[in-house]
Amino acid sequence: MASEVTLREHLIEQLDLSIRDATQRLIGRAMIDSIDERGYLITSTEELSEQLECKIALVETVLTTLQTFEPTGVFARDLIECFSLQLAERDRPGSRDGRLLQNLDYLTKHDMPGLRRVCGVDEEDLTDMLAELRTLDPKPGSAFDEGAVEYVTADVMMRTKQGGGWEIELNNDTLPRVLVNRAYYAEINDLAQEKDDKAFVQEKFQSANWLVRALDQRARTILKVATEIIRQQDAFFRHGV
Repeated sequence: MASEVTLREHLIEQLDLSIRDATQRLIGRAMIDSIDERGYLITSTEELSEQLECKIALVETVLTTLQTFEPTGVFARDLIECFSLQLAERDRPGSRDGRLLQNLDYLTKHDMPGLRRVCGVDEEDLTDMLAELRTLDPKPGSAFDEGAVEYVTADVMMRTKQGGGWEIELNNDTLPRVLVNRAYYAEINDLAQEKDDKAFVQEKFQSANWLVRALDQRARTILKVATEIIRQQDAFFRHGV
């Protein structure tokens, strides 16, 4: 069955279209892996800068781009920033709305006179502001990943070697297992009397052999690609593992 698009997949698709630079794309991937189910960024830019061994200014630049992604409000670091991003998209980044967001505690205390005072608005304006506030989504990422939890199983496993370096191997549990029963093929082939029947059996046997070879090549390719990634990002893995 076709699966629904996850929040991570949705963001990666936008990342690949928006950022061409390989380093910035790597930072973007790390940020996508650092958001929670609400769509909030839960790892600080300082931590990401240290983990990825890059300048914090570069991390902030990538974050600015990611905060333009859909759904609006993703990659916010708190509720106020989430709402600010959504208001900015509506061309409502004014100081009046900013004061409202900075004083949401008045709402929890039901202190409307105090809220009007700090926002510098009358009752009618405050009513309009609160009506728009209710249209904002405090959890923009919640529209995704609402099904059963699916855990990612790694295709490749790596561990450090004594004396340095990495031991890299395929996760056999994730590899599809396809075997060709040659004895059964020989039996069926012997029973086939007509030329067309024999041709059909041989065609299917060749297709099965091709599938086995293709899966073996796929496994080899995955291992080669993973080995090269680990070689090029050795410093990153040594820092994070």
